[in-house]
Amino acid sequence: MPRATEKTTLNKGDRTAIAGMTRRVDEKMSRLRSVVPHILDLSVLEGRLPAPCGHTLKDRIKLYKLARDFGFKELALFSFFDFRNVDVQFLEWFVKKKKSMDGVYTMVSTMGMKDGGPDAGSSFQMNYGIEKTLWGKVPNTVIYLETRPSYLEDEGRTRDGLLRIIEDTVNYLREHLPAENARRGRGRIYIRLADIFDAWDEDPKFFVRMLKLFAALPISGVIFEDLRGTHFPFQTAEIVKLIRRYNPSPRVILLHPHSGNGTEDAAVLDGVLAGADGVWSALTPHAAQGYHGSSMMLLTNLLRAGNKHVRKAYLFERLTEIGNGMVKVHMGEPITPDYPIIGERAYRYLDPGFVQTAERPCDLPPEWIGREAEYQVTPSWAPPWVIGNRLRELGYPADVYENRELLRSIRLKMVDSLLKGEHIQFNKPKQLAKLVKSCSAELLEAAE
Repeated sequence: MPRATEKTTLNKGDRTAIAGMTRRVDEKMSRLRSVVPHILDLSVLEGRLPAPCGHTLKDRIKLYKLARDFGFKELALFSFFDFRNVDVQFLEWFVKKKKSMDGVYTMVSTMGMKDGGPDAGSSFQMNYGIEKTLWGKVPNTVIYLETRPSYLEDEGRTRDGLLRIIEDTVNYLREHLPAENARRGRGRIYIRLADIFDAWDEDPKFFVRMLKLFAALPISGVIFEDLRGTHFPFQTAEIVKLIRRYNPSPRVILLHPHSGNGTEDAAVLDGVLAGADGVWSALTPHAAQGYHGSSMMLLTNLLRAGNKHVRKAYLFERLTEIGNGMVKVHMGEPITPDYPIIGERAYRYLDPGFVQTAERPCDLPPEWIGREAEYQVTPSWAPPWVIGNRLRELGYPADVYENRELLRSIRLKMVDSLLKGEHIQFNKPKQLAKLVKSCSAELLEAAE
């Protein structure tokens, strides 16, 4: 009877499958390696929503400086209500200090504007946010839109009326903002779709009409969010493809998926692979509702893919420090050990298989982002390699941390404690010292 191993000889179909997978992976990795990601930074704005104590002017200034230090060139700094708030205070500080506004954006809205009919300009209505944008001479803006038909009906507006409001608002701002200069970050107008998936679900035809309108308007890009974070990455990718069909490059497409269940960061990557340019998000994951697809996650994933552009553009060696500083402002506490990417446990190794190095594909060596490799001894696992490195880390001499017999004895004694039903944190220096002392004594006694 023939052995199963005799059936493993490769045929043409097998070689085709190998070549196909290699090609598809290479194409996607090439995109991640070559893309120059476009980031509209929200670090000043996003974290204020979940912040238990809110943001003061002092907080805003600190966040702004941290974002600039990291390397962000486009920053959304001001979002207005219909009354004076900290955003207005922050804008006044900018004006008083004569800070450069290059790359700075406001968030404005069309809410409350009514359809004025067919005459050009008749559907635009001045509001507090636009008034403050022009007063502060902020050179760039993001126009917030609610576009799902059911919402328009509740507001007493029509589909055609909304299109006229969008057109008139964009044209008004285009006339009153500086001439567009992408290199300096001036005169840029982004359209922000807050309810893009709902709008698509309710009326795909109207959604496409909006995209065709955007294509005809003097805007710089289309940015959108998955407000609830309930859509899957492949749905995000399809939305990106549709937007790109009507708004080709150099029009910018930026993503902002919410959730915290992991799909937000996957959706960002799928969106970039589908043709999006990047994200409009904060550096850290904290967001209005749970978490969002942060620029930290996008940029470090691109770094892992081998993208050299991001290493040149951003100060990654300060990523942990800057991220920690931002989280302290937002949440009033430092990052936890289990915080994504920059938390210490990401590089506190329990096994040699987890070690990240620059020599292996898709690895993110800790020194690249201001972290140091550390080791953690856990009694249920702890191979001798980890125990030895932890002892070396604590300053023990080589005759201890390279002593294989001693390391095995330490491992067995930890397992024995579990068999006895004991809970002991052996990673702590005092507990490890006890282990080293007792195991060394036992080995010496056995040798005699």
